[in-house]
Amino acid sequence: MNRLIFRNILKNGTFTWINILGLSLGFLICLLISSVYFEEQSYDKSWTNSSQLYRIVTIDSTAGVENENGTAYVNLGTELEKSFPEIEAASHMRQGQIYLNLQGEAEPAIKIEGLEAENNVFDLLDVHILEGSAKNLVAGKKNLLISKSFKERYFKGENVIGKTILSADSYSDKKSEYVILGVMDNMPYNSVFRTEFIYLTGKPKIPLNREGWGFFSQQILKLKVGTDADALAKKASQWYANFLGPEMASKTSFRLQPITAMYMEPIDGTNISGNKKASQILMAVAALVLLISCINYINIFAAKTLKRVKQINLHKILGAKRSSLIVNLLKETIMLFFIAACISLLFYFLSLPVLEKFLGYELAYVRAQLIPMLALYFPTILLLSVLVGIYPAFIISRVNTAEALRNKISKSQVIDVWVKKSLIITQFSISLIVIIGLITIKSQLKLVQEKSLGINVDHVMGIGHFGVGEKSAAVKNELANLPGIETVSVSGWTPSNGSGNFSKFIPDPDNAEHKIQVNYINGDVDLGKLLNMELLKGRFLNESDYVEIADPDAVEGEETDGIKKVLLTESTAMKLNISELGQIHRDLKVIPVGIVKDFHSESFHKKIGFTVISAHQLTSYAGILLKVKPGQERLAMQGVQKVMDQFYPGRYLNYNWVDELYEKTYVKESKQAQLFLLFAGMALFISALGVSGLILQSVEQRTKEIGIRKVLGASIMSISNLFNRDYVLIIFLAVLIASPIAWYFSNKWLEDFAYRIEISWWFFGLAALLVFVVTLVTVNLQTIKAGLQNPVKTLRDL
Repeated sequence: MNRLIFRNILKNGTFTWINILGLSLGFLICLLISSVYFEEQSYDKSWTNSSQLYRIVTIDSTAGVENENGTAYVNLGTELEKSFPEIEAASHMRQGQIYLNLQGEAEPAIKIEGLEAENNVFDLLDVHILEGSAKNLVAGKKNLLISKSFKERYFKGENVIGKTILSADSYSDKKSEYVILGVMDNMPYNSVFRTEFIYLTGKPKIPLNREGWGFFSQQILKLKVGTDADALAKKASQWYANFLGPEMASKTSFRLQPITAMYMEPIDGTNISGNKKASQILMAVAALVLLISCINYINIFAAKTLKRVKQINLHKILGAKRSSLIVNLLKETIMLFFIAACISLLFYFLSLPVLEKFLGYELAYVRAQLIPMLALYFPTILLLSVLVGIYPAFIISRVNTAEALRNKISKSQVIDVWVKKSLIITQFSISLIVIIGLITIKSQLKLVQEKSLGINVDHVMGIGHFGVGEKSAAVKNELANLPGIETVSVSGWTPSNGSGNFSKFIPDPDNAEHKIQVNYINGDVDLGKLLNMELLKGRFLNESDYVEIADPDAVEGEETDGIKKVLLTESTAMKLNISELGQIHRDLKVIPVGIVKDFHSESFHKKIGFTVISAHQLTSYAGILLKVKPGQERLAMQGVQKVMDQFYPGRYLNYNWVDELYEKTYVKESKQAQLFLLFAGMALFISALGVSGLILQSVEQRTKEIGIRKVLGASIMSISNLFNRDYVLIIFLAVLIASPIAWYFSNKWLEDFAYRIEISWWFFGLAALLVFVVTLVTVNLQTIKAGLQNPVKTLRDL
């Protein structure tokens, strides 16, 4: 029987390779996407205490709606640890970067991503020290633990314990001294706390404030085993309300987020984060592509029934039982699945580095777990092959022996036609869903690329926030005189980087019980001109607006803040019912002198906020924006760097093009679009393979019919139409089924954008047209080839 299985596989070479190719592609897609999925799901699960570690999340309802913040008031965790025995430890932990001059000021500074944590971090995370000790912090210096890889890269072969490194802080000319206390083993890559150094600190010396304000930091708690985190969070919220006292009427509460959820459910913007919804969508699409491959196999395997049914029933006459026939047919399926699994595995290993390069990070967890994954892979393939192969094996083996030998087997006896067509409809429906998803993503990306931001950031260079100091005016003048520079502005805000410098809540004019958030942008008077803000009413800010004016309603003798003249955005003026300029707005404590058109200060993911723009000569911390003449970008960059090095030697400064900063906010969506393009192409290709196999089989069965029709004068086109009709109806039914499903999931994906496209009818029409064209081309290539054959040859055996 095994020899028979091999003979059948080799005999049906074309159909065998169609099946193997389709299955291989489906397996490969599933392997690659599963690798990404399991890598993302593994984040922060490798810590010994992972199930006990939680982040304090602050929930603020001041504005009438709940806003979450991944940080909490400094030392809140410490106070909770004192008050609740369920908490074993609490530590401040903050991801960030430091800037260092490793080889002195003559060499360029480097930026290193790291973790700032209290020295009890060892009670929470598995930090293995290979050299040195972190038990005693060195007073007066900043204490570092560096990773093994960091030492190998920068201090290979050196004894680094006690080595002092100078900072290249962008915020200060004063150099800080970092001392290396020890070398630790490399931290797990699949962690939001992955780092090349840990900056160790003591407990922050800022007491928890009883007036409901203060500095924030990310704080991690280690709970005792078995602690109900939700119940503890409720008790902590009540404790904080009591801590403030009834007169404060606290609108702050807390929840505890497991650290294993921090990566996939990010709260604050961070470079190390995933997207739970996108991950689930990709897994679903990969599963659908695999389903298409399996449907292909079922249809093509079952379609070969007529050609093999005599052979199978001869075995019945010779004494073979039906069960043994089913087993042998299943063996054939298992063998084909095994061959496809091996091919897909080979291409998986070849594709893994390409996938990592595309993602921008290594799949460290997956590479470490390859052997266990392979141990699971082949049993899964075996189970899948049995599930997929049982239906066609059952169909073939149940055919009546007498009718089979008399060639009186109808198609309905060999395979249930409605099942076959349902499978094909499912296959096309999946292809349509993926294609409509691709069109949706591409259309949304086109919107964010082409829709006006309300400001012009083309050819605008940005220097990130740093300590400008008292030299800011001199630096600005020097930069403005450089060749290639049109305008310079010293600003506390960089477009795309947040909604402003700071924000405050004021009463909502439409609902006295709620408050609205107003964002403030501070910059010099050239900011509006540089960004080409559109003035709708009034005037732009000028140098006289740097000076605050006295509040005419202030009580004599009381110290009060002055009043600034400001610009408002259009939506802010409408919300606050401001129609007359030059009058004090009491809630904002400003005098609006101009109204500018709304603009997107952040990406299209976020709604445009209410914004106030005020004039400030910033002399502490700020960024610098420069409008560069088109075509002179390189010259301008060289000149800018030279000037900045003269004024701020030894500083690490970030230079960016602002339009690229906006583009970076859509990197994940761009990669999703590329993946969906791949999936759509795969789905169409696999579907076309299946259709090609089915048409080949149909043509084989109807070769003599085609010959007779040609003899009777039928054209090749009319012969093709015999086969086209069935597929036109199938595609029509697939469109009806796929459209509402695709519409639902496309809308779910678009929910991440505050400004999004409307899903149009042509999305579905274009997807249907694409599937229709690919299918008809595939069908007609085979039918025309059959129609061109000499009818004398095809009718010879009649």
